[in-house]
Amino acid sequence: MLPATGVAQGPIQPASFAYPSGPYGPSAYASGPGCPSCGPGGGHGTDTIYELLPDDRFSHRDAEALAAFSSAFQHAYVRFEYLNWTLDDPGRQFVGAPRASGGEREQFNAVNPVSQVVVGAARLSNLDSVSQTGNNGVRGVFGLPTRIGLFEASVSALEQSDSKLSDAPFTDFNAFSTVFPAVTLLNNGAPSDTTMILFSEGLNVQLTSRFFSTEANFIMHPLTPNQPLSIQPLFGFQYVRFWDNFDIFGTDIDQQDVTDPTDDIVLNHRISSSAKNDVFAPQVGVRVEFEHEFFTLGVTPKFMMGLNRHNDRVSSDQIFSATEGIQTTQQADTEFAPGLDLSVYGKLHLGKHLSLFVSYQLYYLDSISRSTDNVIYDSINGSQPNIVLNGRQEGMFVDGVTVGGEFRFH
Repeated sequence: MLPATGVAQGPIQPASFAYPSGPYGPSAYASGPGCPSCGPGGGHGTDTIYELLPDDRFSHRDAEALAAFSSAFQHAYVRFEYLNWTLDDPGRQFVGAPRASGGEREQFNAVNPVSQVVVGAARLSNLDSVSQTGNNGVRGVFGLPTRIGLFEASVSALEQSDSKLSDAPFTDFNAFSTVFPAVTLLNNGAPSDTTMILFSEGLNVQLTSRFFSTEANFIMHPLTPNQPLSIQPLFGFQYVRFWDNFDIFGTDIDQQDVTDPTDDIVLNHRISSSAKNDVFAPQVGVRVEFEHEFFTLGVTPKFMMGLNRHNDRVSSDQIFSATEGIQTTQQADTEFAPGLDLSVYGKLHLGKHLSLFVSYQLYYLDSISRSTDNVIYDSINGSQPNIVLNGRQEGMFVDGVTVGGEFRFH
């Protein structure tokens, strides 16, 4: 046992001695004097340790956020539309107060408001021909899908709608008299046949309107997933601005003595009314779509529960006298203004990224102030103006067609 023990305590052979030359060559993990690929001291002179690091470890979280943001926008879409919309007309109404004997659509005696002398015939202007159709506009829509639904926002704007009419004096050869445009007035709040203002040089009426809206909606995932017909509840907020101005203006020259032009009384009559409606409306609705490989059909009714903050103003100038100052009445108030926003649309898919879009849209807004309805044509004893604001609201329609294109990033 002792000699065997002595042999066992002999010098240790190099690690490579046990693997002289295998089929794979010297071991890559060998070390010691017997390792021909080792450097001085038995270590590997060419050892390299590799570690995978981010480009900038200090902005790694920022890069993740940007990547998530970029990934979300890969599925976004934008749509640009041309609008051709119609604003509700003021309807059949006269520019003036009702007469005591009626017959506002016929000619009647023109009475000089100062001398109370009949100077010819007169007639009222009306707003029957005022039209606010075919207003051009643009709309931009942005949509961003998320994990819990679709976020969609849009901005719509119409060009200013201008409607003008003019009435000039003319000679009625059947009655052998001159017919003057006139604006009839009440007398202390009561209809009269003799209280009026005349326009010997002609009367002009102008109605200008502006419409703007913007909204943001969150559209939830379909209640019927993976079906051609999808039903998606939505909720959001919409702001609608409708401002209009109604102006009546013209000149009347009262010749006291036809031989002496220096005593002529020149009155530049002007009556102006403005209504500024700002509707703030939370809204709920549903989007129903039928989607095909080549086209999509849909309808989106939205019910608006709005508040209309309106600011109304009526002013008059030089009604009975050239020295009259501008008389103004105005009022600001807030009214509950429910409404409906209905869109029926179709898309024709031209490819993976592009679709043509066409739709018909209808707005109904309640409790809207109109400048043409806000004027009370009154006087005090037929000799002093009392043209004041009539605070009243009514429903209004805005509708029309839109065409455009939708571009999808994904």
